[in-house]
Amino acid sequence: MTTSALRTPGRFIFKRNAVAYRVGRLKNSLYKQLTSNQLPLFFRAGDSITVQPVVNGVYEPEIKALIEHYAATGHADFLLDIGANIGLTSCQSGRHFKELHLYEPNPDCYNVLKVNANILLTGHNYHIHEYGLGEEDSVLRFCIPNNNWGGAFVMSEGNAYSAQTQAEKDGHASFDHTNYRVTSVAIRSARDTLGALFGDLARRGLSAGVIKIDVEGYELTVLEAIARTLPPEMKAVVIFENWSLELHFSTVLDALAGRARLMNMVTLKHPLRWLPRWINTLYLLARGHIETVLVPSEEKAHIGGLVMEIDAA
Repeated sequence: MTTSALRTPGRFIFKRNAVAYRVGRLKNSLYKQLTSNQLPLFFRAGDSITVQPVVNGVYEPEIKALIEHYAATGHADFLLDIGANIGLTSCQSGRHFKELHLYEPNPDCYNVLKVNANILLTGHNYHIHEYGLGEEDSVLRFCIPNNNWGGAFVMSEGNAYSAQTQAEKDGHASFDHTNYRVTSVAIRSARDTLGALFGDLARRGLSAGVIKIDVEGYELTVLEAIARTLPPEMKAVVIFENWSLELHFSTVLDALAGRARLMNMVTLKHPLRWLPRWINTLYLLARGHIETVLVPSEEKAHIGGLVMEIDAA
């Protein structure tokens, strides 16, 4: 068919800028190169937690390495992912454990979590729970940041983070409802839920595991539930974050009666602190690696990534 015939009046014609077409093809090629190692999971485009696992093929590599380190050194019976989101942590490292329990109240994330778990955990012993853990059974308001599903949080008086702290974590100067989608989610008593689960695990001989907590301000509530319900014959490693200067963990440590030690997870990006940043960068390039280590946590330093090791009594 000739070009003139294609341009007969009444025929559909879609015109595309030739330069934009070639640039689009180049972008497609570049994207394929950049994402050749991506995790084989479903992600939400534009979300802040998406770039790292899509481009680098791993999500939070230091946390992945830490979880798998503990699994290889005597804590492989169970993994509890409290605040599982779309399953990045569990899907990466879940197969190192005998049994997994994933808790996620966000209805949007929950649906993606089910699909992602089916992709990478099929044939493995995992259980997904469509609710969050808190002080008591309830239905509470849930704020989901427009650009960060991983930062969704329960808005209530029981949340240790203020609305201002939550906003700053999401990159906003102040809290504005237009930056969030608000819904309602089911919350269950952390003490009742974990107490029943620990009892069941202990009866089946699953006595050593890892617990990852990411509940945006309810960490202390969950930690206190763990401290009061973990049977004396069980041991666990708890991995979590804290961004409140007013939050302390003495009640948790006291409840565990000497069984626990708290450590900060520190990445040594600037080991030569007294020298300019560019010298530190050159030093690390020459050294060939950046170290992440666990150091004993002081009361005033309970900020950032934290790890609590709980021994059997």
